[in-house]
Amino acid sequence: MPPIARWILFPALTMSLGWGLRGYIGGGPLGAMIPGALVALCLCLLLDRRGDDAAIVAAWGAVGVGFGGQMTYGQTIGLALAESTRAWGLTGLAVKGAIWGFLGGAVIALALLRHKFPRRDLLIALALMAIATFAGWKLLNEPKLIYFSHPTDRPRPEIWFGLLAGAAAMLAWLRNATLVHFALIGAVAGGIGFGFGGYIQVLGIPYPKPLIGYWKQMELFLGLMLGAGLGLPAWLHRHELGGTPVEKRSNIAIALIIPFALLAEDMPARAGYTYLGALLLALALLYTPSARHIAVTMTYCAFAIDFQRNRPNLDQTALWAFVVVTTVAVAFLVEKFREPAPLFLLLLITSVVNSMMKSFLPVPQDVTHLAAMETLFALIALSAAWLAPRKSALAA
Repeated sequence: MPPIARWILFPALTMSLGWGLRGYIGGGPLGAMIPGALVALCLCLLLDRRGDDAAIVAAWGAVGVGFGGQMTYGQTIGLALAESTRAWGLTGLAVKGAIWGFLGGAVIALALLRHKFPRRDLLIALALMAIATFAGWKLLNEPKLIYFSHPTDRPRPEIWFGLLAGAAAMLAWLRNATLVHFALIGAVAGGIGFGFGGYIQVLGIPYPKPLIGYWKQMELFLGLMLGAGLGLPAWLHRHELGGTPVEKRSNIAIALIIPFALLAEDMPARAGYTYLGALLLALALLYTPSARHIAVTMTYCAFAIDFQRNRPNLDQTALWAFVVVTTVAVAFLVEKFREPAPLFLLLLITSVVNSMMKSFLPVPQDVTHLAAMETLFALIALSAAWLAPRKSALAA
């Protein structure tokens, strides 16, 4: 395999799986942390980033991609499926996908480059991002000046312009060409991924539902493009980004992280996760032992809670016990296996197993389609694990 192919295919497959899982075992910002954490750990493996340094990158990747999860797009897809509003709906999907890639790419790149900036500048950048997100949301999204959801039928609050303004403010403060390069390639990849992903659903209108539904195909394609859009600039800048020295520490921070996982689901403001996420990024930066738990433990806790919430007919006491016990177990493993490779495999395995539990516990009526989806998830997971470099990919 040509070296560049691994740099693009490994994160592309991993994020494709992460996005497919996000659409099934966790929506919203917390669900989007699944592909964010996985792809950030991919980049750490490729760039030979280790230990606490990789943990911070993974935390910033999880939260950075999670920011985009605040965007509503179900009604935008509905506009794309209706012939009279198709062009506007597909435009909205492309815009939202581009902003998702723009902001997520910028945050991940900043995590990789953070040693080039004074810590004061990083904290100011996070504050400016939060302020500009609120301002952009208030100025354009809340009055619906440009609106990609249904204007009369249960209109949804949008935040895409707020997120764009937040990313732009952060980049303007830091003024770094590599950050902009990551953001722009991420924007192109996300725009193509969501725009054409929505068109996949349009193409499927005349046909019966396939084994892997058109919505799921859209998610998988979006993740594939976004992952490739992060792998490419990582390869282009690999000599600048590779092999940062590692600072070793040891402390378990699970008590700090679990309340965030519970609170983030019910933040009242539309941009609530942006404010929470900025605090989480600052926490990972200022208190390094928390970073791997933000990336992996919090992400696991979120989709474990999703399983509990989606099984109201099962014993809720037992399910809550399952959430607590398994989250503590994951936190222990996260603290024990501190390098990106085992953390990547831990999150990969637990998320796929959780998805299988959601599909088959209890046994569903529609076994065929769920079995096809879970088989595909497992195959992509195995492919991603096989593509993970066993030694530094920087020399290739």
